[in-house]
Amino acid sequence: MHLTRQSDYGVRAILHLANLPYGEVVQTREIAVREDIPGKYLPSIIRTLARAGLIRTLRGNQGGVTLAKPPEDISLRNVIEAVEGPIMLVQCLRGPKQCAHEDSCSFMPVCENLQNMMVGQLDSTTFADLAGGTIVEATGSDMLEQLQD
Repeated sequence: MHLTRQSDYGVRAILHLANLPYGEVVQTREIAVREDIPGKYLPSIIRTLARAGLIRTLRGNQGGVTLAKPPEDISLRNVIEAVEGPIMLVQCLRGPKQCAHEDSCSFMPVCENLQNMMVGQLDSTTFADLAGGTIVEATGSDMLEQLQD
């Protein structure tokens, strides 16, 4: 799976806001400069994140953006899927009848396990974790146990 620059920029924008006191409003220009995000891309990313309910935009002289939820309620998965759409390692995992070889494919279960581990890590990593530097790295077996519970 390849994450686009837009996902990277979205993660950096949310992380910037997560490092501020919750509810603080920041102008997008400040985010662009401090996070080295090209100004021409940021408005589109901000709109996407706002449509996903992750940030709020405020107009006027005191306008800008702020988190719509506390950082502990926003996961990496939320941001990446807001920008990229559902995470799919391979097309076959999109659903039944997506692959002509689905009944006999020995590769699909491996991809499914990898995707579950990746999504599990993204889902369990919040922006409060990232802002606080308290990332817990789960091993593959730990992730599979969590997913099977």
